[in-house]
Amino acid sequence: MYCCKRLPILSLFSLLLVMGLAYRHPLAAEDRVLIFGRVHDDPVRSIKDRQEFVDYIAKKLSPLGITEGKILVVEKMQLLARALKEGKVDLFHDSVVPSMVISKWTGSIPILRQWKYGEADYAGIIVVKKNSGIETLADLKGKVIAFEEPHSTSASVLPRILLEEKKLKLVEIKSPGTVKPDAVGYVYGEDGSAMNRLITDRVDAATSLDREVKRLKPEVRETIKIIGRTISVPRQIISVRKEVLINMEKDPEGQGVLKRQQGTTNIDEIPPGSLEHLKYVERYVFSTLGKEVDSW
Repeated sequence: MYCCKRLPILSLFSLLLVMGLAYRHPLAAEDRVLIFGRVHDDPVRSIKDRQEFVDYIAKKLSPLGITEGKILVVEKMQLLARALKEGKVDLFHDSVVPSMVISKWTGSIPILRQWKYGEADYAGIIVVKKNSGIETLADLKGKVIAFEEPHSTSASVLPRILLEEKKLKLVEIKSPGTVKPDAVGYVYGEDGSAMNRLITDRVDAATSLDREVKRLKPEVRETIKIIGRTISVPRQIISVRKEVLINMEKDPEGQGVLKRQQGTTNIDEIPPGSLEHLKYVERYVFSTLGKEVDSW
């Protein structure tokens, strides 16, 4: 955490579409700070990874009186939402599910798509061992699938949507032997653990991404297969003044900043079809996951 002196900046950002922009109390005329919010359990790493990106935006907004950019790191989405409502954060970027949840909580508007790792959109996949005898999603009845953390877009929420669209009943379990024949048991893991659980035969299926499967050792990759693929959604969501970010790839300095942001190659407007997918994901999260979302 940190403290900084700030002026009201709403008038300065009349063209800046920002997540949860709120009134700032005047404290010092010489200091107007742009605050970028980030949900992460490692503040030092998070600030190191994002500071150049935030500095670039602040520099482009300097004609509007912005003198610097800072990063506020919190551990939970609820804390970031509160900071947005209280005017302590001006913008943030994240994957689809966190962005849509915080949008619902704060009334913010996601408008831009970030091409993370060079990908405009991405989808989740469900994989199994080739020798498992599981050929289709319907074969997962009585089996156990590993998701990543509950709010993961590609490795939790989108696969859950896919399975429920196939009329499969999902039940969280504590041990494999408790799965009923007419249900699909699931367990949550931490980042990167779902595939590891499948490889080590602790579950029957796991969620992942094409990109992650390609990174596996060839001898491991050859033992698994994809049996399901979710809808595609924007790789990352941003809300900020479009003129600043959309042209970053045309600016030599901006190109370098983007590349160092997890291999970002471009930032553009969210296509209409993707917007419909975002609304669909938001409806699912709040109508199906219920109180589980409150703990995120």
